[in-house]
Amino acid sequence: MSTELVFISQPARQLRAQWKRLRALVMDAAARFLNTQDRYEHQDPEMVRLFYQAVHATWPEVAAKYPNSWVLVWYLKIYLLKRVYRKRWSDKVAREKKASSQVRQRSSQRIKNANRSSAFQLDTGAAQARRTTRARRRTTVCHRPASPSSPEFTVSSPMHRSPVVASHVSGNSSSPASAHSYSVVPQSSRAVFRFLNSMTPSLVKLVPDFLSAGIYDQNHLEDFLTWPEKAQRNFLLKTFIGKTNSLEMGAILIALNSRRHG
Repeated sequence: MSTELVFISQPARQLRAQWKRLRALVMDAAARFLNTQDRYEHQDPEMVRLFYQAVHATWPEVAAKYPNSWVLVWYLKIYLLKRVYRKRWSDKVAREKKASSQVRQRSSQRIKNANRSSAFQLDTGAAQARRTTRARRRTTVCHRPASPSSPEFTVSSPMHRSPVVASHVSGNSSSPASAHSYSVVPQSSRAVFRFLNSMTPSLVKLVPDFLSAGIYDQNHLEDFLTWPEKAQRNFLLKTFIGKTNSLEMGAILIALNSRRHG
């Protein structure tokens, strides 16, 4: 009885020191040999044996004083159970935060869409009102009787043309209006297209995804090819998650490996 309750018979200071040492030893050995995200009952028996062997080698008195190392087993079960509950709680909090963020994003998107719809309706209504006003004015002018006493004169139409309209009528292509009448449409990099088209199967559908990820010309593609294999794999998994299947991801990795060793 005295050997099994050695912690109780010792002074409180020494008891706290031994308990602190036991905790540190269990946590260190568990991190090396066990899955700290799962319960004691779900651990690999071989890894559990290695865990006890490492603890007994570091602190032989535990095995000598306690039959079957019941103190060690007891604390290990508590430690792993706390880790499991803490992981479940953190996962639950993360899921709730993600769901709340998605709700806020959807609400913000609905508000933006409503604002855009309202602005579009206001613009449409204002444009319709302006067209109606101009039509009424033209109707009033057409039906207004001409005064016989007022002299008639004709103003040539070129006098009322603005410089921009006149330049369009005369065919002058150097006017400010014609200079801004074209928009530049960006084109995808041919190097990225050829690289994706060289795969089996061809993955040219991923050209927009490569461009949005920052790989849009020959220089960026060559820089990406110089990355370590692990960094490339992590980048692809994060960038194309949900956009490619296992076959397509394997084709990309094979093409990168070929370029790396070519």
